[in-house]
Amino acid sequence: MLKLSFLNVFFSIFLVPLMMQCEDGRGSVCDSYTQYGVEENLCQLLPAKLNYSQGETVSFKFAIPSKLSLDEKKVDLFKETKLNSGFLFINLSELFKDNMVTLIKGEKMEDNKFKATYNAGTDSYELDINVQLNRTGIYSFESIATFRDRDYQDTDCAFITVTTPIKGANSDDSRTEFVVN
Repeated sequence: MLKLSFLNVFFSIFLVPLMMQCEDGRGSVCDSYTQYGVEENLCQLLPAKLNYSQGETVSFKFAIPSKLSLDEKKVDLFKETKLNSGFLFINLSELFKDNMVTLIKGEKMEDNKFKATYNAGTDSYELDINVQLNRTGIYSFESIATFRDRDYQDTDCAFITVTTPIKGANSDDSRTEFVVN
């Protein structure tokens, strides 16, 4: 009877966690490679103002260097992944609404998802969008963006996930706000 209890404890403590790994017995690749970080001012609206005139054009720019320090570890995203694009998740629908939008660098995938492309000249992943402000009124939108080197559908996890606010966002509620007259 004691042997049976010992075996139950042994299986519970040592074998069950091993069986919960990948089907082929390996641990999850992402457990050891995923890096999370917060970087300031990777996104910005240019020119940065509180008041714009109707018809004025602003540029939304995003750039993340391939070489980063995350959790005190140096990471070279392009060297590690060899991916020519990464994904930026940000809600810009309020900025785009009733305005003329032109993508200069990168690609819009879905409403809140953009593909930032790798630029070998700057060694960074970039997204550049021009927006002609045709709609008058108050603009107020969330300023937090998340960059991932891989799409959610590509894998269950990412090598790197970096969160950044738009430069100049309100510090109290992390929103970007301005008026178009």
